[in-house]
Amino acid sequence: MFRNITRITSRRLTTSTILRNETKVVSTCPAGTVLNLKLRNKGDEPVALEDSEYPEWLWTMLDPKTNRDQLKSTDFMRWRRINLKKENIKTIKNNNFLSTM
Repeated sequence: MFRNITRITSRRLTTSTILRNETKVVSTCPAGTVLNLKLRNKGDEPVALEDSEYPEWLWTMLDPKTNRDQLKSTDFMRWRRINLKKENIKTIKNNNFLSTM
């Protein structure tokens, strides 16, 4: 009984990972939708554009791995500072957890 469940879930996981790698990120709202950002007191509200009208770099902002790799190649010291900060936060959380025991 459990063999069938693992086969089904493993198929779903592999299918979803394949689809995730092949699909292009699309915007969540259709073109022409009023965004209701309330940026200005006067004037029209901003309206969503077609996905092709936005720059390509906008869609890569959602992928943290790509952002980290790009940051490492362009500004190594900033990348190192961010990693040190993350490591310090992990160490502090671990020490706080151990002190409660």
